[in-house]
Amino acid sequence: MKEKLKDRYLILAICIVLAMSLIILRLAELQIIKGEYYKEVSQRKLLNEWKVTAPRGNIIDASGVPIAVSEQGFKLQIVKSPMETDDLNAMLLDLINLMEKNGDTYFKTFSKLITFNPLGYGSYVSDYDDKLGRLKRILKNEILGINEKKLDSFSSLEEVYDYLKNDVFRINSRYTEEEAYKIMTLRYEIRGYNAFNPITIAKNVSRETVAVVEEMHNRFPGVTTDIEPVRKYIDAPAVAHVLGYIGNIGSEYEKLKDEGYGINDIIGKTGVELAAEKDLRGKDGKRYIEVDIWGRQTSELKVEPAIPGNTVQLTINMKLQKVAAESLARTIDDIRNKRNGTNVNLNFGDAYGGAVVALDVNSGEVLAMASYPGYDPNWFLRILEDPGDKEAQQAVSDLFSKDPLAAPMVNKAIQGAFAPGSTYKPLVGIAALEEGIISPQTTVNDTGRIDVDGIELTCMDYRHGLGAHGYINLERALSTSCNIFFHVVGMQTSIDNIVKWARMFGLGEKTGIDVDSSIENPGVLASRETKKEVYKEYPVWVPIDTAYASIGQSFNAFTPLQLANYTATIANGGKRYTPYIIKRVIKYDGSIVRETKPQYTQIPVKEENIKAVQKGMIAVANSEDGTAVDLFKDFPFEVAAKTGTAETGQKNHSNNGVFICYAPADPGSKPEIAIAVVIERGVYGRFGARVARDIMMEYFNLNNPPSQDNEAKGIEPELIR
Repeated sequence: MKEKLKDRYLILAICIVLAMSLIILRLAELQIIKGEYYKEVSQRKLLNEWKVTAPRGNIIDASGVPIAVSEQGFKLQIVKSPMETDDLNAMLLDLINLMEKNGDTYFKTFSKLITFNPLGYGSYVSDYDDKLGRLKRILKNEILGINEKKLDSFSSLEEVYDYLKNDVFRINSRYTEEEAYKIMTLRYEIRGYNAFNPITIAKNVSRETVAVVEEMHNRFPGVTTDIEPVRKYIDAPAVAHVLGYIGNIGSEYEKLKDEGYGINDIIGKTGVELAAEKDLRGKDGKRYIEVDIWGRQTSELKVEPAIPGNTVQLTINMKLQKVAAESLARTIDDIRNKRNGTNVNLNFGDAYGGAVVALDVNSGEVLAMASYPGYDPNWFLRILEDPGDKEAQQAVSDLFSKDPLAAPMVNKAIQGAFAPGSTYKPLVGIAALEEGIISPQTTVNDTGRIDVDGIELTCMDYRHGLGAHGYINLERALSTSCNIFFHVVGMQTSIDNIVKWARMFGLGEKTGIDVDSSIENPGVLASRETKKEVYKEYPVWVPIDTAYASIGQSFNAFTPLQLANYTATIANGGKRYTPYIIKRVIKYDGSIVRETKPQYTQIPVKEENIKAVQKGMIAVANSEDGTAVDLFKDFPFEVAAKTGTAETGQKNHSNNGVFICYAPADPGSKPEIAIAVVIERGVYGRFGARVARDIMMEYFNLNNPPSQDNEAKGIEPELIR
C-alpha cells in the first residue's frame, strides 16, 4: 500500500513538474522569445486615446455674411506597423502616387532642409553661412538613427544626401531619383513614429484618396484617415488686416501652455483671429479606441465630443468693406499713374499706400477698415495644409520682406501715423473758440503771407498765384483751407490750449480699439514735451512751432482710426466713442456669450462752438470755393468734410493726401457715418476724397436710384438701405 502511494506521489510530482515546465516554456516564449511582438500586440488592444480637434469658431460680418468658417476636411495619418523597410518605402511611394493622382498634397518638411532638381539647401538652411554645418546639426537632433561620426565626415551636400538615401532611409536602387526623393520626404515626415500616436502626413485630402485608403487596408498598412476641421476664408483679401490669419503656435506656446494649448496647436496671429482667440478656439474632444495589428481602429470604446468655438460677429459690413478696399486700391493706382484728373504738377507718380476707416458716428462701430497694399490670408492656410508648399512659402516670405516701404502686413489704419495736414484745422478752431480767443464772426486779414520768427509763411492759394483771401472768418477759413488764418489764430490760442483740446478728441493717444490694440500706434501730438524729446539740443518751443502745428504739420502724426474717431466726435456734438470691431460673441447653440456696448466720453465742448466748426466743414463740400465741392455736389444731402495736404519733407516726392468727412450734415439731420482717408504721397486730400465718396455712395445706397414705389411713398434716397 505504501509503495502504491509512493508511486502515485511520484507520478503526481512528475506531472506537476511537466506542467510547470510547460508553463515556464510558454512564459519564456511569450515574454522572452516573442516578448516584444506580443507586448506590441497586447498594447495595440489596450486603450488608445486620440484627440478630436474642435472646429474653430466662425467669423461673420454685421449682417451674418461668413468671412471665416471651419469646414469638414479629411487628413491622412500613419502609425507604425510590422513592415520591412523596403515594403514601407514601396507603400509610401504608392500612397504618394495616389495623392498626386487625385490632386492632393502631402507634408514636405524635408524640402526645407534639402531641395531637389536641382539639389540644394532648403529655407531652414539657406540663410546660414555654414549651410552644411547647419544641416548636420538639424539631422543630428532628429530621430533618424544617424551615425554622427559618419555624418561629420561628409564635406558636401551630395554626400549627406546619398547617406540619407542609401544608409538611413535605405531606398532601393530600382527607384528613380525623383521617386527616391519623394519617399525620403515622407520618411522624414514620419521620423520617430510609433504604433500608438498617429502622425499626420497630409491634410484636406480628397474623398477619392480617402475612399481608396479605407477600402484597401492591406495596400496601405498603418495608414488611417480621420475627419478634421479645415479653416476657410471668404473674400479674405478685402478684409485681411481686420481678419488677420492663423498659424502654428510657435513662440507663444510657453505663455499659453498652462491654458491647455499643445505644442502643435494652431492659434490666431493677428487681427480678429488673435483678438478673439479664446472665443474662437473651442474645446478639443477625445476618442478612446482599440486598434488592430495594422494600426486600424477595431472598436470605439468612448467618445468625448469636441465643443466648437464660438461665432464672432463683427461690426464690419462686407459690402461696404469691399467698396472701401477696392476704391482705395483703385484711387492709389490712378494717382500713381496720373489718371482721372490726377496729372498735376506736384504729382510725382509715387503714391504707394494708404488706409481708410469708416465709423458709425453714434456708436463707435467700425463699419469698414482697409489698408493698402493688402495681402491674402489664404497663403497662411495653404502653409498649414502643406508646410512644404513652396509657392505659399515664397508668397508669405515676400509679404514680410519684399518692398518694406509698402509694408503689406502693416495695418496702416491702426499702426500707421501720418501728419494730418489741414484736417487738424477744425480742432484748432474748436480750441480757439472754447478758449475765447475768437468767435465764429472773428476775422483775420489774409494778405497771402506772414512773417513768424524770421520765416515767411504763405497760404497755398497765394503760392499758386490765386491771390490772398483778405478778411476771412472761421467758416470760410475752413472752406478754403486758409493757412494764414490758422497760423494766426493758432499762435493766439497757444500750443498748450491746442494740445489740451486735441487730447480730449483722442488725438495723439490710443483709441482703445478691441482688435490689434497691443500694436495700435498712439500717434504723436505736437507739443512742448514732444519737442524736448525729439530736439534735445533745441528744446524751447517758439511761435513758429505753434504756427506749423496749427495747420497739422510739425510733429503731429495720427492714425487714420484716430482721425475718423475725431471726425465722428465732431459730427455727434462731442461724444468720443471707443471704436470697436467685435459686435458680439455667439455660442454654438445660438446663445449670446457677450455683446459689446458702446462706450463714450462726453467732451465739454459748447454746442454753439462745435456747430460753428461743423458749419465750416459743411462749406468745404458745399460752398463755391470749398476744396471738395466738386465731389459731393450731386449728393441728395450735405456732407461735412475737410481736405488735408501734408508735406513729406522729401524733395521730388508727392505730398500725402488726407481727407475726413461725415454725413448727413444737413441742419436738423442726425449724422451716421464718419470717414478718414490717408494716401501716402497722394498729392492732395481731395484725391483721397474719392474713396470716401465711393463708401458713402454704397452706405446710403446712392448707386441704385430709388424705385417708383419708393418715390411714391416719399422715401428719401438717403434713407434707403
